[in-house]
Amino acid sequence: MDHQTIATYNALAKEYDEETIDFWDLFPKTFINKFIELSGTSILDIGSGPGRDGLLLQAAGKDVTCIDASEEMIKLSSSRGLKSIQADFNSLPIEDSSVDAVWCYTTLLHTSKKAIDTPLSEIARVLQPSGIFAVGLIEGTTEEYKKSSGVQLLRLFSFYQKEEFIQIAQQHGFELVYFEEFMPRSKNYLNFIFKKI
Repeated sequence: MDHQTIATYNALAKEYDEETIDFWDLFPKTFINKFIELSGTSILDIGSGPGRDGLLLQAAGKDVTCIDASEEMIKLSSSRGLKSIQADFNSLPIEDSSVDAVWCYTTLLHTSKKAIDTPLSEIARVLQPSGIFAVGLIEGTTEEYKKSSGVQLLRLFSFYQKEEFIQIAQQHGFELVYFEEFMPRSKNYLNFIFKKI
């Protein structure tokens, strides 16, 4: 993951938590509910942040392991009773074919497009055959460092077109099984659920 982005999350973990805690109250829950429906029991929440989504998945009966590169984010998710591991998505400390599903919401947008193959290969590696992979991205064409969503330090954002990311995922052995998008304000969120084939 991008080092500047990790530093920003370490510096502003509590502020980010407060800014995003009500995300699924403001935006449609259909995507996370669909993931809950399709996924098995063991869930790897990559880029888990302060544990917002992990708590929802845990409440739905899932066995959740949170992964985040930010030490401060891991402290927050751990404090909420979630099993949490500090690690980079480019090198997951998880055994091959050991999880039923991966939840990766607005996480992969924090790596450059030229580097996207590494985390996708890692996700494919840890998923069981026919495992489920959910990813949330933001629509666009640029790649840039910017301040966003109340976070007043720079983070790297890589924006994607729908078909662009589907093709990338297919190259890593993923088949699209569900898609939805919503535009709560100025950003159009692209939400994909894939199956490992």
